[in-house]
Amino acid sequence: MKSGIAVLGILSILLVVVSVSGCIGNEKTLYQYNLTGHAPTYIGVQNVTIPNGTKTVKIEAQNLTKVNTNLNPSTVTVYALSTVPVTITATNNETAIIKSYNSSIITQQSMNLTNETTPQTLNFTFNEATIKGLLIINYNSKGTIQIITS
Repeated sequence: MKSGIAVLGILSILLVVVSVSGCIGNEKTLYQYNLTGHAPTYIGVQNVTIPNGTKTVKIEAQNLTKVNTNLNPSTVTVYALSTVPVTITATNNETAIIKSYNSSIITQQSMNLTNETTPQTLNFTFNEATIKGLLIINYNSKGTIQIITS
């Protein structure tokens, strides 16, 4: 009986230590974005500010598909920035969209959906603590992107 109580006490202390250290439940969904784009070019742009103190940014994209099967290309690109992005409206040229952020791009991840015939999933993690924002640009793509921070 006493050994059972001692084991429960030790387990309780371990659970408290693990919880306080941040090993349990330190991820949170910052943002969920449904990719959209409007005819005729089907371009969508989304700006996301990353909170100070964030160590990792995880991107989980699901059900990525082409909007218009007769239009190419079809891509989704996520740019990790060292600056907080400002509101940008979609244009016909991705180069024009990111021109003002060129020196702020830390890294990027892309998925080309041009030749895909089934919905795709894209998951990756940015481990750079200097990320202040994300710029998500999609051409002729639809699906859901979830941004999880820790």
